[in-house]
Amino acid sequence: AGCSNEAVDLKKEEIEQLIVQLILDRVLKEEFQHTAYTTNAYVVLGPLWKPALQGNRPVKLTSAIHSQDSGDRFKSAKRNQMSNLEAKLDDLRRTISSRNGGVFPHAVLSTEQISLLNCHTPTTIAELEKLIGKVKTDKYGSDIIEVMRSETGSGKDSGDGAKRQKKDKGVVFVESSEEEG
Repeated sequence: AGCSNEAVDLKKEEIEQLIVQLILDRVLKEEFQHTAYTTNAYVVLGPLWKPALQGNRPVKLTSAIHSQDSGDRFKSAKRNQMSNLEAKLDDLRRTISSRNGGVFPHAVLSTEQISLLNCHTPTTIAELEKLIGKVKTDKYGSDIIEVMRSETGSGKDSGDGAKRQKKDKGVVFVESSEEEG
């Protein structure tokens, strides 16, 4: 595989996908700062930034190239399908946040954790705990698993091979405490 130093024009969606991948690869990380009226999210260097910058840890981003025939309809349908689970998890964290009064939505699940859940689609409490940690799993696990199962159509074991294959690609599971930032 040859590397090129040519400048590449990336679309907004591709840049967002790249940032999410860098967060998942722990090259970048999210930090949150709370104010009286809002919470600000920042992206800062993560624990694995140095090997990535030195070229010792490649960052791989896969994207499909569509023919002109399929047009934007296919891209937009795929994007909506991919983000449907993330949207449901975002709704869930807002619901849990309002139900538990005073808990910030990202303290329930961070955006990074939602992306991680979208990638790995856990359907058991044990799988979920590996991704988001014991504290959050104990507090919100049953609600999260319910959403995961309803969105992924779980109950079938046919998808387990694909899930294991994704997990075996050097993924680092992020455990976090109750408070983010």
